[in-house]
This record gives sequence, structure tokens and C-alpha cells, in this order.
Amino acid sequence: MAKNLEGNMWSSRWGLILASIGMAVGTGNIWRFPRVSAANGGAAFFFAYVLALFLWAIPLMAAEGVWGKVSRMGIIGSFKHMCGRGWTWAGALMAVIVLGIVFYYGVVVGWCMQYLGYAVMGVFRPGLDTEALWKAFAGNGMQQSLLFALVVVICMFITSKGVAGGLEKACKVMVPGIFILLVFLAIRAAFLPGAVKGYEFYFTARPADFLNPRTYLEAFTQVAWSTGAGWGLFLTYFVYVKKSEDIMLAATTTCFADTTAGFLAGLCVIPTIFAYSPDPMAAVKSGNTGLAFIHMTKLFSEIPGGTIMAIAFFLALVLAALSSEIAMIEMGARILEDAGWDRKKATWGIGIATFLLGLPSAMNMTFLDNQDWVWGIGLLLAGLLMGLGAMKIGVRKIWDEHIEPYTQMKHYWMFSAIRFFPVWFAIIFGWWTWQAITWYPGEWYKWLPISKYTFTVGTMYWQWAIAAVVCILLNNWLADRMTHRLEV
Repeated sequence: MAKNLEGNMWSSRWGLILASIGMAVGTGNIWRFPRVSAANGGAAFFFAYVLALFLWAIPLMAAEGVWGKVSRMGIIGSFKHMCGRGWTWAGALMAVIVLGIVFYYGVVVGWCMQYLGYAVMGVFRPGLDTEALWKAFAGNGMQQSLLFALVVVICMFITSKGVAGGLEKACKVMVPGIFILLVFLAIRAAFLPGAVKGYEFYFTARPADFLNPRTYLEAFTQVAWSTGAGWGLFLTYFVYVKKSEDIMLAATTTCFADTTAGFLAGLCVIPTIFAYSPDPMAAVKSGNTGLAFIHMTKLFSEIPGGTIMAIAFFLALVLAALSSEIAMIEMGARILEDAGWDRKKATWGIGIATFLLGLPSAMNMTFLDNQDWVWGIGLLLAGLLMGLGAMKIGVRKIWDEHIEPYTQMKHYWMFSAIRFFPVWFAIIFGWWTWQAITWYPGEWYKWLPISKYTFTVGTMYWQWAIAAVVCILLNNWLADRMTHRLEV
């Protein structure tokens, strides 16, 4: 059964590009990219990062674009359409992984909203104990649940309006807003006393860092998490494009815009830390929430004009987080539409599921950390499934029939790198597995209780295994229901 695509398409290429950038740019660009790049060689990290864009992100996004444009179905139905009925489970497992993210990521959006509220109310004043403030908020499950509910309602409202009327209109406001705010913050940081020390740390090229394997492992990991490549989100957005849409142009533009956002965030965060923090390296190594909600907040309370900087910083975080959460909600809604649900019912369905399954993360920070670990690393597996699907069809066949005829970027090598994806996956996943084993010597295989074994290999493998078995068992059931394609 097919539904007409007319009225469900992006109104312009610009709208598609902005929405895709909004999908990619998230909190990781603002609070993870700066600290990871600064801690792993600065200039060497940037080199490794760009390399990872061409070897990992752009090929995966291009494959996703083909899946969406050719199948006119979401992540589960597209695998059935492109690879055959027996591959439906692969799309389902990818969907489970990404939905595992959306269930807790909305809680993170709520954190950003709360801290934006703090900034607007002028809470960040000299002498504020920002660590105590964060601990009090993080321990208030009811407050986090209410904020989470607000986030879900906002996402449902936007998604229910459809592609052109909801997603595109929202992203035309949010995405330029993110970049304007980041540019403002970068300019303001440049005038802080001592900012030059931050620039030196951020940009210094040390030969040893170019030869350090960790530089490349961290860069590839950041690319995998930051760009959204292999998650099925770009795939979902390409369900709604014209047949002539340039996939390579959209993928490349999205990846480099995402990189620009992270780079701009670094121009704000790193100089600010080096200008005012008594221990810059402690701030850089403090983790995502530690950097944003403790160290940066402390600095904003002491910097002249810090309130304005805090408002801009947390507003940028809110917009970035919200645009990514909306993309994941849309992915879930598209799957339900492929099963025959109308747009409003699909939006309500995924919205209610997101809230109910995300409540444990809102109520318990340890559970959220566990889910972030399990499904964050799981995104590497999602990318592997996408790469294997492309190889199953034939990399050259995909290029010749679905990409090359419609692109101005006729560089086959940019897509053919997907052939090596299993190698990249094995190296990066192996590295993360080895790290996790060293965190829990002698107990790395255990997974219960989660409060004790939050980041073990065991908790990751067990949850993946359960999800994979369920998806495989439901393969035929899902394949029978993914029948409602959009058609041009």
C-alpha cells in the first residue's frame, strides 16, 4: 500500500539541509567536542576528525540517503525493501538502538532547559557552589520528570505538524540560532584576559599527537556520535525528498556544518576555561555534565557579563538538543506510519512511549548513565548494520544507480570507503571494549545490579543480545506490517 508523497516533502533543499544539520548538531558538539579535541592533540585531533568524516560519516550518510529516497520508508521498512524480507530485523535493531537514545536524551534536553532558566533568573552569581546546585537538581527526579514531559510535548507538537509544516519551520529558526549564538560566544571569549592560552592549547600541533592511536580512536568515536551517521535519522529525512536530490551534497554539507558547530563551541569553551579556571585541565577532563553544568557555570558566575554568556550558552544547548530529539521522534513516528498509522496517532504513540520508557532515566541518574553507555556504544553497531546492508546490495551498484546520476560530487571514493566499515568498527569497538574491561578488572562480564556495574561490557552485551534476539524473532511479524510506502 502506498501513500502520496505530495504534501509530505521538504519545501526546499535549504529546508532539508537545515533539518539535517539540526539532526546532527547536538549537545555533544557543545560539551564533548571541545574537551575531547583539546585533550587529544588539538590540531592533530582536527586532522583525524576530518579523516573520519570521509571514512565513516559521509559514506554512511550517503547510504542512508539512498535507503530513504529509494524505499520511501523508515528505518525498518527500508531494510526490508532494500535488502530483502530477511533483513527486516537489522532495521528493527537499528531502530531499537536509536530509540534507546531518545528515551533518555529528552531528559538531557530538560537539564539544558533548567539551566537556561537558571541563567535567565540570574542564579549564576559570584560565590555560587555550582557543584551543589547540580547535585541538588540531579537528585530531584520529580523536577526532571516534569521537564522531560515538557520536552516530549514540544517534540510531539512539532512532529505532528509534518515535515514542511513542523520540522522544517522549526529548524529554520533553531539551526541558524545555534550558529549565531556560538559565534557570539566565540567572539566574547576572544576578549577574555588569558584567552590566548586557550587558543594555544586548542590549536597547537604536536607531532607526537599525530602518531598517537588514541587521537584517531577518539576522533572516530566523536564523529560517530556527533554526526548521527548510521543512526537512521538521515535515512528518515530522505524519505521526503525529490528523486533528483543530491545525496552526496547533503551528506557532506551536514557533516562539515556539524564539525563547524563543534569547532565554534571549542572557540568559546576552551579560551573561557583557560582565562578563568584555576585548573583548566581538570575542567577539560571533568566529563560532559561536569564541564557544562559545574565548571562553565562557575566561570559564568565570575566573568563580567557572564549572565549574558550563560543565557547564550544554555540557549544554544537547548536548541541543539531539541533539534536532535525531534529528529529521533520523527524516526519513530515514520516507522509507525509505515505500519499504517496516521501522522497524529504515530506522533502520540512514539511520544507516549518516549515518556514512559524515559521515566526511569529521569528518576535515576545511574540508570541514565547506563543507558547512555549501552546505546551510545550501540550506535557503532547501528552503523555496522548500515554498512553491511550497503555491501549486501553492492557498493558500486548503489553508486551507479542511486547516487552518481543525481550528484555534482562525482567522487566514487567518497562513498566506496564504506567497504572498509567493518574494519573501522572492529578497531573502535574493540578499543571501547578493552577500556571497559580495565574499568572492572575481574568483573567486566557482570551486569547486575546496574547501580554497581553501570559501564561494564556485560551490561552492554546483555542488553544488545536481548534486543537482537527480540528483533530476529519478530522479523516476519514486522515485515508483514511494513507495507505503507510513500510514493512520488
